Amino acid sequence: MTNYHTPVLLDETMAYLNVIAGEKYVDATLGGGGHASAIKAKGGLVLGLDQDIEAIENSKNKADRVVNTNFTHLEDVVKKENWTPVSGILLDLGVSMHQLVEAKRGFSFQSDGPLDMRMDTKLTVSAKELVNQLPVDQLTEVFKDYGEIPGAKSLAVKVVNNRPFATTLQLAAVCGKWSQQAFQALRIAVNDELGALVEVIPQIKSVLGHNGRAVIISFHSLEDRIVKNQFKGWGITLTKKPIVGERGSKLRAYQKI
Repeated sequence: MTNYHTPVLLDETMAYLNVIAGEKYVDATLGGGGHASAIKAKGGLVLGLDQDIEAIENSKNKADRVVNTNFTHLEDVVKKENWTPVSGILLDLGVSMHQLVEAKRGFSFQSDGPLDMRMDTKLTVSAKELVNQLPVDQLTEVFKDYGEIPGAKSLAVKVVNNRPFATTLQLAAVCGKWSQQAFQALRIAVNDELGALVEVIPQIKSVLGHNGRAVIISFHSLEDRIVKNQFKGWGITLTKKPIVGERGSKLRAYQKI
């Protein structure tokens, strides 16, 4: 679909969105534009949101309208763009392949780059500030709560004792076998990903039109748990169990009644 990012669970997403030609949809995580392109191919009109300006620049021609903003502003954007009624909303919560392979973004523990991890480069705090400034107890909470690392305190102590860090590979060398989980934890903390997810779900419920559908793809248990719990008792659950795809992705879908 695109060299920038290949979307996971594309066929399943399209099946659950049930795109109807001429109706309006919101891809709240535009990324490489793979999902948006698929919606447009079926005749749907797409409003694309992304906080990453590089994603917006890459994919601005793959949606009918694009807005460079965090999806926590969903309600405001839909109102401002007069994008109603909304027949479907998509959230793909994963990091794009572009973000991972671009070493300068600092998301990958496998390639050397600055310790950044900001999806929105206008954010003032990056991973570098967190690993170099947080005390052991707060760093332990980050590793435990967001990375689900069993020896979170031991790792936090190790990181603090080896400060300062400037690059991803310097940090990965200290984190060792827990690098993937540690980088995930720092990324979640830097971008307040779980807080943003909790904030957007009520807005999804609000802006969806009658019979509108929401499809959310998560990539770790923390996100999936929030989606499952926040949507409980709301509308029709189209997926009794999450649809599991590559890279640990899980898709859940709901319909407003």
